[in-house]
Amino acid sequence: MNRKLAYLFVSAIFLLALADQVSLAQARIDPTLPEAPLPHRRVLLLFPGYETVQDPNIPVAPLKTKQKFEMAYRKTVDPSFLIEGMMFAGFDQVANYGPEYGSGAGPFAQRFGYNEANLASTFLLTDGVLPTIFHQDPRFFRKGHGSVGSRVWWALRSEAVGYSNTGTEMPNYSNMLGFGMSTALSNAYSPDSSITFPKTMERYGVKVGVSFALNIMREFGGVSLPEKHQ
Repeated sequence: MNRKLAYLFVSAIFLLALADQVSLAQARIDPTLPEAPLPHRRVLLLFPGYETVQDPNIPVAPLKTKQKFEMAYRKTVDPSFLIEGMMFAGFDQVANYGPEYGSGAGPFAQRFGYNEANLASTFLLTDGVLPTIFHQDPRFFRKGHGSVGSRVWWALRSEAVGYSNTGTEMPNYSNMLGFGMSTALSNAYSPDSSITFPKTMERYGVKVGVSFALNIMREFGGVSLPEKHQ
């Protein structure tokens, strides 16, 4: 991704989505409901779907702190975790993107290790640590109905607008700060030639883009809700 485009992409998401926060939508989180186990569902039969609330019109119980860390743990030990690392390593190798390890089997193994560590730190920060600190719900609440454009926008704004443990809208600190912290942390195990501010920001932009793409899959991967719920 061109670095200037990465900056513009990230800035546009956060500025537009936060501006749209005037709508002050309320997630259907009911603190009076008993603790519910994390759902065992998948997106595209591969990626864990623990963090997706399928029908935002049906009240759900808030996540306990232990469940937030449980979600991060489950995503890290899931078989798809290895597949994701190989997919990202393969892309980095072919596109010559990311840390400058070179080419060949050895550099591919280094890229694989880099991506696995990067994913693990991202899950820990965005699903466990920061949602606990900011009393935020890390789940994605599907819109589930409306035009395609409105649902794509919902997936996009969810990168910058999240919900508190009681369902009140708030900036999505878990994603915005979590992606930044995990990206900065990745510099600790990157080659010196890859540790520059522009490259760090580029990797941050890619994380936001990948998360947005996953939101699209979560939004359209569930059962459509009837229009009467609008």
